Amino acid sequence: MDGLLSIGEFSERCGLSPKMLRSYGTAGLLRPAAVDQYSGYRYYAADQLRQAELIALLRQAEIAVSDIAAFLNHPDPGVLDRWQHDLASESVARRSALTRARAAITADHGFPTDQRHNSRRGFEMGVNIVGSGSATDIGGRDINQDGVLVTDNLFAVADGFGQGGEMASQVALQTLSAVFSADRSIAGLLAACQDANRDVWQRANAQNDIATMGTTLTAVANTVDIGVVVVHVGDSRLYRVRQGRLSQLTLDHTVVDDLVRAGELNERDAESHPHRQVLLRALGVAPVVDLDYGGISLQPGDRLLLCTDGLFRTLSVDDIKAALLSGAEAQRAADDLVSSAVCRSAEDNVTAVILSA
Repeated sequence: MDGLLSIGEFSERCGLSPKMLRSYGTAGLLRPAAVDQYSGYRYYAADQLRQAELIALLRQAEIAVSDIAAFLNHPDPGVLDRWQHDLASESVARRSALTRARAAITADHGFPTDQRHNSRRGFEMGVNIVGSGSATDIGGRDINQDGVLVTDNLFAVADGFGQGGEMASQVALQTLSAVFSADRSIAGLLAACQDANRDVWQRANAQNDIATMGTTLTAVANTVDIGVVVVHVGDSRLYRVRQGRLSQLTLDHTVVDDLVRAGELNERDAESHPHRQVLLRALGVAPVVDLDYGGISLQPGDRLLLCTDGLFRTLSVDDIKAALLSGAEAQRAADDLVSSAVCRSAEDNVTAVILSA
């Protein structure tokens, strides 16, 4: 994922206008590979160029966008045969475009495969959450685009980005809460997240002036069928402290973290990498979002921390652990963590939710 292209660079290389690329993204045909969590700018991967070429050829053949979407999910050359048969009486140019599309999917480099993945760790029933506290601060920003949600059975943080990011985080949390309250199962939770993604996506595309908005989401829910579950997309985090040990329970969906996990970049260089703020996944970037989710094992005395990057990029692991182990009740500990980050000149919004088992 290190070779990312801006929409302008991708447009120049594939021959499709930025307007057309945005149109295809709205239709779910050619989704950006990553999004900058601060500017909302979309980036494409170099290996998407072949897919862009194929889409362009099929559109040249006047194949409907909905038919192209189905074909990209299952690129069967037999479908091209059927389209060619149907178009036999039509222009030579359209039949030629379909022939070239066939060549594109059988070329040496092959048809681009979907590299996305979901993490679904094993579920485990455990101890319930008995206490909570939350705090948020504007930090070093002009506006607070972070959102926080605390209810009896659902706790979440969302870090909005781009123009209208504060709207994105609030819309996502409102939808999440409303849908999950009607169905508190694991299926209901996942449906609530997809609905939240859809609402942010639709809101952004309905208003051109805020079309770059999106948001991260990390939520902990007490479901009726599985127990305590985390669902996550983006780079807001979930930590657990148990018997003096702090563990990060979520993986950041960023370009640099992906490179570090692949052994292609060390953690020191990741701090200054030009794509360190670029997300691979977030709500509102595409019509459907890939989610990481899994059950959380809890023991009496455990504490969970949900937080946005303004907190964990400002405070050290030792600072976070000390606050969670301080013995202060959850609300006081959340206030102390956020205040500490602000006092240390946090450059971003800072949000924390602490849960006690």
